[in-house]
Amino acid sequence: MTSPFRMGLALVLMAGLGVVGCGRSNLPELGKVEGTVTMDGKPLSSAVITFLPEQGRPAVANTDSEGYYELMYTADTKGATVGPNEVRVLWSDDAPGPFPIPDKYNNRSELKADVQPGRNTFDFDLKST
Repeated sequence: MTSPFRMGLALVLMAGLGVVGCGRSNLPELGKVEGTVTMDGKPLSSAVITFLPEQGRPAVANTDSEGYYELMYTADTKGATVGPNEVRVLWSDDAPGPFPIPDKYNNRSELKADVQPGRNTFDFDLKST
């Protein structure tokens, strides 16, 4: 079963695909964002990391086997909206994790990132307890 958050995220991503044909002039200022996500010091693979700006659409990425991610604003545009973002981390639907990610990192996230123009690196070391 798909959660309402994931359904909403999927709708946002599908809407983003529609923007691709409209040209890049309508995009907000973006910063390129990459980093790693670990849980208790170990790479967190198969997770979805989402940056939610105060206004506008989120940027999303999946972590690889080393916990590395690079955010995508649209299907062909890398980056995230410049400014303050709430950061959420959850398991992807196709790879449920061996343990739950605490709510303080997803539904009730305490994670924040202030995206700047240019390149940004945000590493997150989550704690399971």
